[in-house]
Amino acid sequence: METLGLGLLSLLVLPVSPSPVGPDIEARARLIKDLPAGVFAGAKIPTKSRARTLIEMSYSLRTLDLDFSSGTFSTSGWMTLEWQDPRYRWDPAVYDDIVSVPLPFSKVWAPEVILHNSVEEKFIFRQLGVLHHTGHLVYVIAVHSKSACHPNFASFPWGLQVCSLQFGSWINSQYNVEYRLPRNSTVGLTDFQETVGWQVVNTKARLVSGTARNPLFSEPTYFVMYDIGFQRETYFDGSFGVLTKANHTTEL
Repeated sequence: METLGLGLLSLLVLPVSPSPVGPDIEARARLIKDLPAGVFAGAKIPTKSRARTLIEMSYSLRTLDLDFSSGTFSTSGWMTLEWQDPRYRWDPAVYDDIVSVPLPFSKVWAPEVILHNSVEEKFIFRQLGVLHHTGHLVYVIAVHSKSACHPNFASFPWGLQVCSLQFGSWINSQYNVEYRLPRNSTVGLTDFQETVGWQVVNTKARLVSGTARNPLFSEPTYFVMYDIGFQRETYFDGSFGVLTKANHTTEL
């Protein structure tokens, strides 16, 4: 029995080789080095085979609010940009089955996005990028925007409000970016939070072309437009408290 106990104890204290976790670090470093023109090092990217880079844009809404006094439409959400570039393909079998790598925005080219009807300069707060072995690139951008929107004062405050977000690109001379919408695209509402008493009634995503021109180029500017229809579900009034559409009053 004593011998058996010592044997078990020796098994417990013997060093155990750790199991590998994730792709081999050396294989990942080799992949990054082998990518065309050192994309992760910020080197110049080779010439594209086509004149334009077509990028599909999707938008998912999290929160919204409308200031009736200033006509400011505030939103937060996630924007996803996806496109294909065959220059950045690799065989996962050659690189320890690595199928994707993250892209740091500080070192790699990223598409420029402008909110054309914005009332503040900064609206992009966080960016994540992933490059897949098929040459498929995906960027996810956290967006907190304030844009101009003319309020509808009919049936105030319960009237239907329709505000739009107008996204596009101007200064992308190297890639000549042109945004597109995925088929059957609309505004995503899976993560929408009704925290300020607004209810989304309907949304629409559309591509608008030829309505404005880039002051730096002679070609028309292409916009991705997201129309959001919403109305009050509850409304706070300083005199009567929280009002609902059914005109019920709850004392605070």
